[in-house]
Amino acid sequence: MTISVRFAGMGGQGIIFSGIVLARAVSLYEKSEGKELFAIQTQSYGPEARGGSSKCDVKISENQNFYPFVDVPDYLVLMSQPAYDSFIGISHKDTVVVLDEDAVEGRPELVYYEIPATRKAEGVGKRIVANVVMLGAFVEISGIVSRKSVLMALSDIAPKGTEALNKKALELGSSLGKSAIEAD
Repeated sequence: MTISVRFAGMGGQGIIFSGIVLARAVSLYEKSEGKELFAIQTQSYGPEARGGSSKCDVKISENQNFYPFVDVPDYLVLMSQPAYDSFIGISHKDTVVVLDEDAVEGRPELVYYEIPATRKAEGVGKRIVANVVMLGAFVEISGIVSRKSVLMALSDIAPKGTEALNKKALELGSSLGKSAIEAD
């Protein structure tokens, strides 16, 4: 089993942070859940620190040795229209798309889930946690990794003092992901 995930959006949305959290959750904390999984995370972003394009790929496997780059993702998590435009064509018929319904206008001819991440993050109090809301939704939709593992990885790398906000955003995303699955 090898699964590839691409997070994409604009710089400043926490795209790379989401990929790092996912890779850390899989490689460090899923072992405690009885799974032996390995993860590799790669990233790229435009020359602008904020506002340019940004993507983060995570590849997950049961085997320790595997090709580290994502050619065609199994999951595509999109948080901006430019990301949609850039990456929707790099998919296969089974790619599952999770998109921020407020930031992405396009809709693919693939299985997709609409998550109101930015709007709901504002309701939590900070728009900046929209990436964590999307991560929570992705966790529920994909079933690749447990929410518990993601929460532990989040607490490792999130800035001190943001633990409660991130936990709330992850739980909100999880709830939105469950609702999206039920509506499907």
